[in-house]
Amino acid sequence: MRSRAGLLVGLALAVLLLAPLLGPGYVLVRDMVFVPRVPIGRQLLGIEGVPRGVPSELVVALLGRVVATGWLQDLLLVALVVGAAWGAARLAPTRSITAACAAATTYGWSAYLHERLLLGQWAILVGWAVLPWAVRAALDWRRGAAGWGALAALTASALAGANALLLVGLAVVICGRPLRALAATAVLGLPWVVPAVLQHQTPGDPAGVGAFAANSDTPFGVVGSLLTGGGVWARSAVPDGRSAGSWIALALLGVAAAGLPRVRRRLGDRLLVTAAAGLVLALLGSLPFTESALRWAVVHVPAAGLLRDGQKWISPVVLLTSAAIACSTEALLARVAALSARRVLAGILVLAPVAALPGAAWGEGARLTSSTYPPSWQRVTERASGPVLVLPWSLYRAFPWDDGVTVLDPATKLLERPVVNDALPLPGTAVRGEDPVAARLDPIVRSGAPLLPALQREGIGEVLVERTTAGFDAAMVARQTQGLRVLSATSELALYEVPGAATRRTAVRAWPAALADLLALGFGLLAVGRAVGRRGSYPPE
Repeated sequence: MRSRAGLLVGLALAVLLLAPLLGPGYVLVRDMVFVPRVPIGRQLLGIEGVPRGVPSELVVALLGRVVATGWLQDLLLVALVVGAAWGAARLAPTRSITAACAAATTYGWSAYLHERLLLGQWAILVGWAVLPWAVRAALDWRRGAAGWGALAALTASALAGANALLLVGLAVVICGRPLRALAATAVLGLPWVVPAVLQHQTPGDPAGVGAFAANSDTPFGVVGSLLTGGGVWARSAVPDGRSAGSWIALALLGVAAAGLPRVRRRLGDRLLVTAAAGLVLALLGSLPFTESALRWAVVHVPAAGLLRDGQKWISPVVLLTSAAIACSTEALLARVAALSARRVLAGILVLAPVAALPGAAWGEGARLTSSTYPPSWQRVTERASGPVLVLPWSLYRAFPWDDGVTVLDPATKLLERPVVNDALPLPGTAVRGEDPVAARLDPIVRSGAPLLPALQREGIGEVLVERTTAGFDAAMVARQTQGLRVLSATSELALYEVPGAATRRTAVRAWPAALADLLALGFGLLAVGRAVGRRGSYPPE
């Protein structure tokens, strides 16, 4: 019954948040860009361009051949909210249905969800949704049950990429069998690790440490913001009413503190250790004595850039809070004799997380909308054979047909080999990108001079111009495209051919990345297959 109640609460939260977004069209916001059809090529293996969306983009591309990507996105968003709330209810170490519902709303309506959704970081939210299931399976594993459930949870997170895998891997390593879990995480991370090793990328920009450090989005400072589930680096991703509702979140944190002894007694110390580790990682970029070390590591240590975004590591704290609130709810309700008073108290505790962020309802207060690509987008981009330089020279766009929402350039998904300015623009600064080709072209493109000689040297065969995005400068583009031949032109897009450009293929061989994918896929299928039919559980008392 607790499990069914958690599922129903998850469905209710999904409707409350996503109802206006479901149906035809795409929810395009910041990093969340789904397109009608993703071309399958070397870039999906991570050996053409910078391997960022590996293997999540390959998974989306393959599933998009079976289910229309607009509906696929809807299914994904609903599954994230439902799966997270449901998993939190199942993890809650109580016998009370009401307490399980309180855990579901605490985790399934947290500031973490809303801030990451406003950033469009659906891949990280996969790790967030899988985390409660992974922790439960890992705790079972540590207590003697088979570990296939924990490994299956790791597999699900690995499909979303490095960030989600590391987030869930941290919990499984601490809560489960550390050495075996660490080895499994390494195997499942091969689809990202191997291309990252093979590719020659520019060192990370240390300026990103300060830019992506956890921030204060409440009156309680950085630590208080993190402990209440927020603290995202981007001010634009703070949900409406977060500051005012943070007082309710603080009160819930106090309720959770009272339930921590019961969590420790019933689940053990491992979830607390995981939450503490997440909090430490979240603060690395915010504390002076660790920020300098992280800045050095970003430049000199491969993959250290994954540590820059501090707030993403706080999800184990939110999960611990949900379990502790469930324990406190159960204890409080047991002390209230009157049925009517117990019902009122139950309603307050279950609905308080929603009351803390009421402005996030109905598509984040209409900040998220559903849009449709103009027909010319698919028609023109399908003619491009690549590599394709994309203008204007900026990573993010704002289109009138998408209500002017800031969104990652859809051309990065629609084109097989896009060349874009991958520097991340931020208020007052920019974090340097990692693509060496883009870095070489950057000063030339910014100068506004004709691009033909530089494009010929780099072996870039085409140029795509997006005419309706903010930042489009018709006069500059006319200068930049001198000597290029128009292949296709609409009111939205123009595609040019670069004469005399000898297209270059990357020297990186495809077989190591393909082998890495196959090894991870084989291990993941084994884990999922063995986990099916096995239902380990631990007693709540």
